Amino acid sequence: MGINFNIVKKPKVEEDDGEELEEELEEEEVKNKGYDPKKKMLRFMAIIVAVMIVVLIILFLVSSLGNRKSNTYSYSQIENILEKAAKSYFKDNDGMLPQEENYTVEVDDDDLVAAGKMKSLSSYPTKGGVVCTGSVSVQLEDDDYVYSPILNCGDNYATVSLASKVISKNEIVTSGDGLYSRNGEYIFRGENVNNYVQLDNNLWRIVKITSDNEIVLITENGVSYTHSWDNRYNEQKKYDAGINNYDVSRVKDFLDDVYKNSATSKTKDKYLLSKKDKTKLVTYDLCIGKRNTKSEDKKNTEECKQTLKDQKLGLLTLSDYLYASVDPNCKSIETKSCKNYNYLINGKSWWLVTANSENTYGVYVIKVGGTVKSDYASSFAYVRPVVHLNSNVLFKSGKGTEDKPYKVR
Repeated sequence: MGINFNIVKKPKVEEDDGEELEEELEEEEVKNKGYDPKKKMLRFMAIIVAVMIVVLIILFLVSSLGNRKSNTYSYSQIENILEKAAKSYFKDNDGMLPQEENYTVEVDDDDLVAAGKMKSLSSYPTKGGVVCTGSVSVQLEDDDYVYSPILNCGDNYATVSLASKVISKNEIVTSGDGLYSRNGEYIFRGENVNNYVQLDNNLWRIVKITSDNEIVLITENGVSYTHSWDNRYNEQKKYDAGINNYDVSRVKDFLDDVYKNSATSKTKDKYLLSKKDKTKLVTYDLCIGKRNTKSEDKKNTEECKQTLKDQKLGLLTLSDYLYASVDPNCKSIETKSCKNYNYLINGKSWWLVTANSENTYGVYVIKVGGTVKSDYASSFAYVRPVVHLNSNVLFKSGKGTEDKPYKVR
């Protein structure tokens, strides 16, 4: 009995068909398990988009806050806006500008707005939301116009002159070191007083504030080398002892030369004031009267019997030096006590403007130790120029100390 074997041939499966079959099986398996890679990709992309939206929102908020902050103005910025607007206003109305020194014209913010030179001050919000009022005064000084913006923001802020700042920050005293009030003037006296002012790179000391609110300054150290007060031939002494008439003296010529020099001058040793600083000065009548060695006057009574008008630089009077000392024994140049408790002593010998009325050659000089002596005009000593700051000069910063001197705008 024979056995028959039926051999069934399997169909030949191409290799590619197998791979497709595997992929179909995998996809079927994934679907059966609820997992779809396309959906996963879509979710991933959605997350990225959401993150980007959040980042954009954050950046927008930060930008908005920054813009809000930048849209507030400091008081200094508003003062600058006023000043710029006033310069443009007077450029169109130059006939309204002052034609003489020490004369002031003023324009307020309403006029500047009406002329289209600036927006209303309410358009410049401050940090505290305070609306201010303002004006700009203009003076002619040293052939240049000086613009002084004045801003009033109530209790929050007010532009203040240097004179007002000094007076308000120093207690008025009647003894010891400090600021004294006398005949409408405010005068610093004593050894330790906060009366330093910085102009450009030079330190000055406030001697006093006049009744017109002009600030009288004397350089702390003077120019960088010594100079004779006068060296002309003196008939009384029969040699070049100098003549003690200030209005025709060598030291006056020297001061005039110092004033003409600027920061670009080749004579750096004589450089004292920048062009900008010069616009802050006013001309004044310099007291050049003579006095004798025994006089005990401390009010410039004798010195101011003769004046030299329209000066920009001068020297200190003997009365001003004597009154700066608070030693009660300081009576005249014959009492050495005047060197006590006196901030004007700087360790150098320097000239005063006051001459000796007892002869034709003697001039008062402060010696290194602080005592006063009548010396030959032909002698050599340092020159400490004296200037008057305009009453409108504005306070910028500082406390009046040597390390933090008052600075002006």
